[in-house]
Amino acid sequence: MTWKTLVEWMLWHMRAYTTCCDLRHNEEEIPLSISKETLEILRKVRTSDVTDALDSLGLMNTYEMDPRIRPLFPGVFFAGIASTAEYRVINNPLPSLAYEEFDERQYKKGPDGKAAPDALWSGGHPMGAVDEVQVIDTKQSRCGLLGSNNVLDAKVKGTVGFVIDGACRDSGECIGQGSPVFSAVRSMRHMAGRLILASVNQPINCGGVLVNNGDGIIADDDGVVVVPQAHAEEIAKRAWLVQDKDRRQRRAFYDKLGMAFDKTVELEERPW
Repeated sequence: MTWKTLVEWMLWHMRAYTTCCDLRHNEEEIPLSISKETLEILRKVRTSDVTDALDSLGLMNTYEMDPRIRPLFPGVFFAGIASTAEYRVINNPLPSLAYEEFDERQYKKGPDGKAAPDALWSGGHPMGAVDEVQVIDTKQSRCGLLGSNNVLDAKVKGTVGFVIDGACRDSGECIGQGSPVFSAVRSMRHMAGRLILASVNQPINCGGVLVNNGDGIIADDDGVVVVPQAHAEEIAKRAWLVQDKDRRQRRAFYDKLGMAFDKTVELEERPW
């Protein structure tokens, strides 16, 4: 691929993804592919309950992400709606620059607010929507597309979690601020000259699983599971039944052992 062809390809993709993202993120709330009621049920269960529900539907070993996708710290839990993005790895070394020029060009914007032609980082995809889980494929790159700054920005806008088959940088700060991130790698690298956006809101492979924009995502200490939107309601209901049975059994053991009941053995009425 010639340099001219590469530039044309980059500009085409930037125009394409900007158009589709503007349509999606200009709304305060995005119409949910999975109902709020189903989402609330998913927020009451564990990934293990969801995988049991998937097994019961004959969907074994299909929607659990690879164990390399791990939380930055113990206790992270979220359930939400997938918003997908894919990046490609490139090798475009930066030239030696005076620091002032580097600082000016690293995130340089044009008059339209988009990345300027001479910006070092051509820009990522917009993040942030109510009940959104960012699901990102960077090909297990060590480039830290997620960091302590942009995850906070997305969280302010309503994002509930982040899953990246790649790197999170500023990981100490992300841990300290309680950012709900699952990643394959922790790294200090920047994206400029190393990554380029390939698609937004399209099917991607993340953690070895096909993820469609709008699928459900549930994540806890055991890992990340995709909830296909076409079966989400049935999966959520079966997962709740699995957990309800388990809670009752564990509650009985707590009682026999004289253990104080905690939230993991609280009982509730069926929510449908």
